[in-house]
Amino acid sequence: MSTTKSFNPEKLETKDLHKLLLSAVAPRPIAFASTIDSRGNVNLSPFSYFNVFSSNPPILIFSPSRRVRDNTTKHTLQNSEETREVVINMVDYSIVDQMSKSSKEYPKGVNEFKETGLTEVRSLKVKPPRVLESPVSFECVVDNIISLGDNGGAGQLVIAKVVYVHINSNLLDSNGEIDPTKLDLVARMGGDWYSRVTKESMFTINKTEG
Repeated sequence: MSTTKSFNPEKLETKDLHKLLLSAVAPRPIAFASTIDSRGNVNLSPFSYFNVFSSNPPILIFSPSRRVRDNTTKHTLQNSEETREVVINMVDYSIVDQMSKSSKEYPKGVNEFKETGLTEVRSLKVKPPRVLESPVSFECVVDNIISLGDNGGAGQLVIAKVVYVHINSNLLDSNGEIDPTKLDLVARMGGDWYSRVTKESMFTINKTEG
């Protein structure tokens, strides 16, 4: 017989609640966000507080939260506030190591494209470059940034409106739609864990009308 262990969030330290939430709410898609600062310095960093929230208008939201450790903010958030543009690149298995390497805390002004060996491609509508190796990239303008708090661990919601989409043509089926079995996306779990979305791990459920 199984038992349940229950927690009051107000009784937990932020770091412990952080671990609990990220382990339980999973898998999470990864926003591999490329931004630039007001001087034109490029930054590239992954965020798993991320999803799509609207099709009309097309809205993606990700959250470069304040660091739990020391309450500092990330360069991606600073850049989004300064220039109001971002490219959100999806992460497949072929670039998972580079994505992980880019999450290291580099000094401001360091270009993670160069540190990881990923390839910059000029965007069409915004200034930040997209990642050539990414299967799908979304050029976005920042509509709004909503702060959920001033303490370490507080989310900072970057509400990004999609203005252009780039898709690797090898992923499209005969109808011009994305074939999910070819995407090979990676998702974030808790701790050091990730998951890989393979054809073998997927299944379908027929949707009925009504």
